[in-house]
Amino acid sequence: MSNKQNTGYDAIKKMLNTLRTISENTTASKTLNEEKINTLVIGNNVEVKVHSDDQQDLKIGDEEKNSLNQLIENFKTQVYELATFEEGFNIYQNSVRLDGSIDNDLTFVFIAGQDRGLYINANMLKLDNEMAQIIDKLSKFQHTFEDVMNELIETRKYN
Repeated sequence: MSNKQNTGYDAIKKMLNTLRTISENTTASKTLNEEKINTLVIGNNVEVKVHSDDQQDLKIGDEEKNSLNQLIENFKTQVYELATFEEGFNIYQNSVRLDGSIDNDLTFVFIAGQDRGLYINANMLKLDNEMAQIIDKLSKFQHTFEDVMNELIETRKYN
């Protein structure tokens, strides 16, 4: 009986040591490829954060800045002029995300690339005709957003 308890204890001890070793290896590899963030502000006072573990990928060119500026201008013309973009753009290797809000009642997120789509969050929002039109415009703008951002994603992959 004493042997069974020791064997169980030894098995658990061995398993914990294995988990500890795996955890240490994972932590060591994360510090080697730690993600860096380059933050800049473009026209319309919209923040752009470029996320990458490669120093070269953190740079954003003038043509890309112009595309992002034009996209914000198009949004304000086509969807809602008074929208705010608190988080702004987040550019990752496989996706681009744009966070914003309308009248502090409706927050939205556009994502192009991986996990693409339009995501909306509203807490007890009254859905009247005006708000229904804004949601419809957001949905239609998703295609414009994806076209521009997919081009940016592809360009960044090959640079």
